[in-house]
Amino acid sequence: MVQPNKRTILWSIFALFVISMNLRAAITSISPVLKDIQSDLHISSITVSLLTSIPVFCMGIFAPVAGKLSDRWGIERTIALAILLIGASTALRLVSTFSSLLLLTAVLAGIGIAIAGPLISGFIKEHFPQHSSAMIGVYSAGMGIGASLSAGLVVPVMELFHQSWNIALAVWSVFAVMGILVWIPIMKKSAQKKTESALSPQPKTTLPWGNRYAWRLTLMFGLQSGTYYSFATWLAPKALEMGYTSSYAATTATVFSIIQMVGSLIIPLFLDRNVNRRPWLILSAMSSMLGIVLLLTGMASPVLCAVLMGIGAGGLFPLTMILPLDETSTPKEASQWTAMIQFGGYLISGIVPIVVGAVKDMTNTYNYAFMALLFVFAAVILLSLKVRKKREAPIPLQEEKAASL
Repeated sequence: MVQPNKRTILWSIFALFVISMNLRAAITSISPVLKDIQSDLHISSITVSLLTSIPVFCMGIFAPVAGKLSDRWGIERTIALAILLIGASTALRLVSTFSSLLLLTAVLAGIGIAIAGPLISGFIKEHFPQHSSAMIGVYSAGMGIGASLSAGLVVPVMELFHQSWNIALAVWSVFAVMGILVWIPIMKKSAQKKTESALSPQPKTTLPWGNRYAWRLTLMFGLQSGTYYSFATWLAPKALEMGYTSSYAATTATVFSIIQMVGSLIIPLFLDRNVNRRPWLILSAMSSMLGIVLLLTGMASPVLCAVLMGIGAGGLFPLTMILPLDETSTPKEASQWTAMIQFGGYLISGIVPIVVGAVKDMTNTYNYAFMALLFVFAAVILLSLKVRKKREAPIPLQEEKAASL
């Protein structure tokens, strides 16, 4: 009796991981082939940069739609439709031989990511309320591995197919195919539950626009996400400014990405039995701040600084994703809080790297730009001091059996 339940739980974890691999690949696969796209389609640098910026803004703008769609179709089915949209838009890049169609794929992928993200938080709240921290780690790791594979292998794939960036970008729709296949059993079980509880009215929830604490979490998510994109954008150029080679600068950026991915998986594992998130938030922010200080003073190599920044980023992202789950009681409520936090947060996160770049342009050095990030992290620490402790939730039957794993 216990064994089938264990298999169900393990399959849910595996499905969550595979689904999460879809949430960044459509964005991260673009950067390594930007020059090839620009050359073939004869488009400006501003236009080609929209391929990576449009999805991020869409992730914020369309996040509030997720709750309304899940009210109509259910969390699991809506996640599947969002992944299908991401996969279809990625596959469409195979025939995107003009810029407007390629930009459309970026919009569609961004909408799919915007819908799936908040609902995955709701799925975690429903199926793993007592282990939400660890499952957010699985979710973050899935995104990180999907992003790393797509960014790291897109150029070899392009070279394998006679310099075709169309094929190299479209091939990552395989993640969506995998995701849908592993998600089918999850949807079947969900459909059975919905049939059994069809007579029970489900209260509708709305985004917590009037909740001050939700706005505080939104600001925190936006600031930490903005620092991540700033590091990802400006860390390698800073290493070049310091006199290091292009290969060393690329290594610095790669180390940051890898450490961030590993940290986002490992750090949440320590939080399941810890109801106080504040120390972890503050330590993560301070790790990134230490990395910045060492980088600016030249007291450590950029690679070591990238490790410290990666630890900080790897902690802050899953932690800020856990906070709305801590505060809410139901899966729908968790989805709505996450949708609001991502709506405002991703819009803020798109601004932070621009501000950093503007400071660099005004001062002609990255030093003041990275100093500006110190103030951003100081704001994150101040916001962390007001973070509430995790609410205790009753342990459902499925979770009691999961404890034996």
